[in-house]
Amino acid sequence: MFQYFKIKGESMSPSLQSGDIVITSDLVEINKNDIVVLKDTTYGTVVKRVSSIRKNYFKVKSDNLKTDSPVCSTLHPNGNIIGKVISIL
Repeated sequence: MFQYFKIKGESMSPSLQSGDIVITSDLVEINKNDIVVLKDTTYGTVVKRVSSIRKNYFKVKSDNLKTDSPVCSTLHPNGNIIGKVISIL
């Protein structure tokens, strides 16, 4: 399935800018360094880059080195991935 999301914030700059629209797909394999949209129980829907993948979990990071996010210090279940970013509008 394909979904659209509007980027808010600068945590993924320079790859993504606030106001960008991304298209995601949940039909493709997720690999390290892919940009994904995920559900976080505390912060809601977020966009981050996959930094590592384990059997049932993954970790993420921001592209903007000037920002820090608590989402990046947590292991997330694979089921929290909404989709992989496949296009930026």
